Amino acid sequence: LKLSRLRLPLSRSARDSRGFLSAAAMAEEGFVDISAEQDGGLLKKVLVEGCNDETPTPGSNVSVHYVGTLLSDGSKFDSSRDRPGTFKFDVGVGNVIKGWDVGICTMRKGEKSILRCRHDFAYGERGSPPKIPPEATLNFEVELFSWKEKLKEPYEMVLKERIEFAMKMKDKGTDAFKKQDWASAVEAYDEGQRYITFGQGSESGGHGQGHSHAHSHSHGDEPCSGGHGDEEEETMAGLSEEDKKLAIALLTNCAMARLKAGEPELAKFDCTKALEFDADNVKAYFRRASAKLALGELDAAKEDAQKAFELDPTNTEAEALVKKADLRKKQLKQKEKDM
Repeated sequence: LKLSRLRLPLSRSARDSRGFLSAAAMAEEGFVDISAEQDGGLLKKVLVEGCNDETPTPGSNVSVHYVGTLLSDGSKFDSSRDRPGTFKFDVGVGNVIKGWDVGICTMRKGEKSILRCRHDFAYGERGSPPKIPPEATLNFEVELFSWKEKLKEPYEMVLKERIEFAMKMKDKGTDAFKKQDWASAVEAYDEGQRYITFGQGSESGGHGQGHSHAHSHSHGDEPCSGGHGDEEEETMAGLSEEDKKLAIALLTNCAMARLKAGEPELAKFDCTKALEFDADNVKAYFRRASAKLALGELDAAKEDAQKAFELDPTNTEAEALVKKADLRKKQLKQKEKDM
């Protein structure tokens, strides 16, 4: 070993009367105090930085791996990595030790950290025999993979709440789309459209269930920034024109992400639902045409592409898609002749 990598044991003066790190020792080892009391009860050391700035909120269902060791001698008493799959639980609601409830809510997706939990943030004065002795301070190496927030269902929200949540999901989906994280983009857009379209028409909630018909406008072939207006707060109240724009943006953006993810059938479904809100939406026709082309529905793809081009004669992509559908048909006919 190189001398520069050798670490001398911390002296007794580096620890307080309870055996916990002093402020200077914390800084030396890379730990920070994340306890509300700032008394050293819960320390955190980041080993691998996570992505973005989002952290789980209390009640979120998190997916983690962990390795638990005793601070006193470094012995391992438990590890999720010794078992198949990740460990999933609801954080911040008292289902696990206090150190986890507090510490994991400070972590970002993909982050790996050590949570050093004093006994009052772990298993208390009695410990958890036979593996965890009384008043034991524990180290947990925790890796946070993902989480899903616990939310009220659409029927439990008033319209204003559903609109606000849908806007949040649109922003989240657009951020994921820019990072080419198609699966996360689809998940966010689809969840947003489920809330904003709830109660619209004969069916409510769920994928592809809304049946309102209204006119709106479309934008370029990038994620739209549809907004919302001031409406009644009754759960089943109708959408304003601005809120319909938001619904269409979520649906057409979701379709675009699904196309990128190789899910043309579901993309087609999203576009059909968007057209129920706006029968002249260019993006919905064009993306549905793209989905149908991917599914081999050439005549239907050409029809939708022609409609998009009629609505927007400057849409060269729609014009090109018409030609592409014709070419595919010719190629198929030639292939049949050659057989």
